[in-house]
Amino acid sequence: MTDAFARVAGTRATLREARIPRATATSVALLSDVHANVHALRAVLDEIDRSSVDLVVLAGDTTWGTFPTETVMMLRDLQRRIPTMLVRGNADRAVVELTDGLRQPETDRDTWMRDRHSTADVDFLRDAVFQVDVDVAGVGRIRICHGSPRADIEALTPRTPLARIAAAVDGVEADILVTGHTHLQFDRALAGVGRLTRHINPGSVGLPYHAGEPGARWARIGSGAADPLQLFITAYDLDAHLAALADSDDPARDRISQLLRVAPTPDELIEHAEALVFSD
Repeated sequence: MTDAFARVAGTRATLREARIPRATATSVALLSDVHANVHALRAVLDEIDRSSVDLVVLAGDTTWGTFPTETVMMLRDLQRRIPTMLVRGNADRAVVELTDGLRQPETDRDTWMRDRHSTADVDFLRDAVFQVDVDVAGVGRIRICHGSPRADIEALTPRTPLARIAAAVDGVEADILVTGHTHLQFDRALAGVGRLTRHINPGSVGLPYHAGEPGARWARIGSGAADPLQLFITAYDLDAHLAALADSDDPARDRISQLLRVAPTPDELIEHAEALVFSD
């Protein structure tokens, strides 16, 4: 696995700020991999508005999807209501790189995605950071990133060997690790990995991989309960979203619709991700 990381070390996937932004909260909502699914996002934000959340963290891959401008508008409105932190996903980074000419389009959808983002949308993504720490009263410190604390394209799953997790979190001083990227919701106990006791993926809001009921996946961590973690599946009007996809000119609309109708199972995702280790 060291050799696998050597292939991405020093690339833009590993670029991070010198100082990690930090916040404190009594309750934090964790959203990841929205992928510009505005119907799912609206349903989740409605639940958050009805809850006691005092911080929202978006763990990356927020706008790489069919409706990026609409997604940014919803999130800017959220920022006016609740403090919100934006973590950079590999897809968010790709939008900025395509816009700035640091990455050349490889597919028709790359070109479409670049052109579908307005200047304001890209400026929103430029504010995203590689990772954040949130201190939750009565819970501890949470490290939140997209792929892992060493690369935004590292795929961590419930079956990732502890040796690879230890390498990925080397130097991390936190009690809970939160990652996205794999679109798979899980909660895994950790032992022998520094001070970390738990690895959580809130799942994907907009394109979840699962074996159960459809719906947007997200999580909440807060003090005052025997278990501070709550994993959610929020129902939304999937038919309305599929209809909107069909009416769009997104080159990937058929593939996205199929993934929403028949998602990869956890076992399929885990086998695929563990074979790749790093996946953009």
